[in-house]
Amino acid sequence: MKNFHIFGLLFVLIANVGFTQSNTGDSLKKVLQKPNLSSKDSILTLRRLLFYGNDELDSVEYYCKKLEKLGIRENDPGALSFAYIDLAYVFKVRGELEIALDYYFKALKTAPDAVLKGTVHANIANVYSLNKDFSQALKNYLNGLRIFRSINDSLRIGTSSISLGFCYYRMSQLDSAEYYERLAKEIFSNKSLENNEYYWAYATGNLALIKAKKGDFESSEKGLIESIRILQNYNDPYAICDYELELAEIYFEKGRIDMAVDKALSTLEVARANGLKEFIRDGSELLSKFYSLQGNFEQAFFYQKEFMTYSDSLLNADLIRRLSEQEKEFEVGQKQAELDLVTAQQKTERVIMIGIACLAMVLVVLAFIIFRYYRAKTRINKVLEEQKLQLESLNKTKDKFFSIISHDLRGPVTSFFGISRMIKYLVQSKETDQLLEIADDIDRSVERLSSLLDNLLSWAIQQQGEFPYNPEQVNVKELAEEIAGTFDNMAQGKKINLQYKVDAELAVYADKKMTQTIIRNLVNNALKFTPENGSVTISGAASDNQVHIQIKDTGVGMADDKLTNLFQLQDKKSTYGTSGEKGLGLGLQLVYEFIERNNGSVEVESVEAEGTTFHIKLPRFSV
Repeated sequence: MKNFHIFGLLFVLIANVGFTQSNTGDSLKKVLQKPNLSSKDSILTLRRLLFYGNDELDSVEYYCKKLEKLGIRENDPGALSFAYIDLAYVFKVRGELEIALDYYFKALKTAPDAVLKGTVHANIANVYSLNKDFSQALKNYLNGLRIFRSINDSLRIGTSSISLGFCYYRMSQLDSAEYYERLAKEIFSNKSLENNEYYWAYATGNLALIKAKKGDFESSEKGLIESIRILQNYNDPYAICDYELELAEIYFEKGRIDMAVDKALSTLEVARANGLKEFIRDGSELLSKFYSLQGNFEQAFFYQKEFMTYSDSLLNADLIRRLSEQEKEFEVGQKQAELDLVTAQQKTERVIMIGIACLAMVLVVLAFIIFRYYRAKTRINKVLEEQKLQLESLNKTKDKFFSIISHDLRGPVTSFFGISRMIKYLVQSKETDQLLEIADDIDRSVERLSSLLDNLLSWAIQQQGEFPYNPEQVNVKELAEEIAGTFDNMAQGKKINLQYKVDAELAVYADKKMTQTIIRNLVNNALKFTPENGSVTISGAASDNQVHIQIKDTGVGMADDKLTNLFQLQDKKSTYGTSGEKGLGLGLQLVYEFIERNNGSVEVESVEAEGTTFHIKLPRFSV
């Protein structure tokens, strides 16, 4: 689906959409025209006017600018926050997202209470979502949701859940998306909440989008029609355009082309009337496709041309704005430079006229400037020296890394060379029975080399800062069961009892691939350093807001001096396992970095000749 739905979160605070009371607005405008109105009363009146009386974007922007000036003059953070939030909304609707984001960040700095901070986080997330930066969007949605849960604000918990669900929808994590939208729908079924019907319509519409993506067009069509019907009562053209374009695509998917064309045309009219450029663009694209299928190529070409026009407009608007701002800055800079030059000349003339006394003062000032210069230079040199030491440390780490690679790659490759010569010898001497044993050796060498390369690749990507981080609900028992199955043959080969004891409902909030790598490397190490007839156990338990996962073995254990630098990349040779297994030395480095990346911690207990236990703590997934 091409349309980019964005839920303008927490309009109950912003109130630029829908809940207009024109009579109240007119009366408030008259109040503002009264002479001798105090600044405090002006701020209060402007805030009420923005809340109740304005749905024209230009009018909203005008009154927001007035409120901003008064807020700065009176040092009123509440007034500034409301002004910046409403200004950000205006520019977001106009499609000027970078300006909107700037205002939201200003609002976050000036927000005087938890409700406003949570509101701004949610709206910042909306803008990131429009730019498809879902990682930043998810981060801000969750920040907002945590704030509202901390103050037990049901209304805003519900609205945050709607936006969070839609973010998961955009990330194609449909189960998580459906969970949060259903949660919001349940919250807004409570009629005592303010404007519950309005937000219930949003949750219903978003659920319909999810159903459509799952291929359930019947349920999706029904939900969209119900949502649009309610939103029309609240004069919310942004959401109506979004849902109606989705409905047009559903008609198209069901083969009802004429209905799809009619719906897209009516949506385009609403978008034009409200200046919603992105929906004019998306509606034109759909109509071009629909008319093309109908064989009406003249109309198809017309709307394709309009689609391209608005696409270019939206792409170039930000560039044009930036160039304009740079030009203005240059002109202002030139005038300031001229003014500075004139001022400097006047100062020089005064110095000459005043004479020796002023010259002494100038010398004092110059001495002070020189002192500050040398102090700043010393500070810069100190910073450069610290950076030099950091670079030297990184270079040493690189040398260690290459040393380990060259050492540990040599073993498997040399093993293959010896195996190949042995195969030739056995074939020539026709002693084929021993080929089965050699096949087992090849399997083990391939397994070691594969594990080596997997860890090497993961470590390299992590060091470059490019390893994807997508936290989600991860079932610990399913993960333990999967990893136990992977290492079953290895455990049986060494007669080790590999088992897991994890509650079926235990879940962490972490990146699934990273969590798999953490547990897989620790289980692999446990099997590697546990002798025959030993045991390796994966267990897990919940503790407050964390999940405690243990990997325990009855292996050879470690000395205290080795535990100190266990998670650091070392230049020493890899340690051999109880059956001669080898590793790259990157496994535990990955474990440590991935646990930190997922906001967790790790501790190790080990006794030589008795065994080792790794204690991992990761954030617990909570609804």
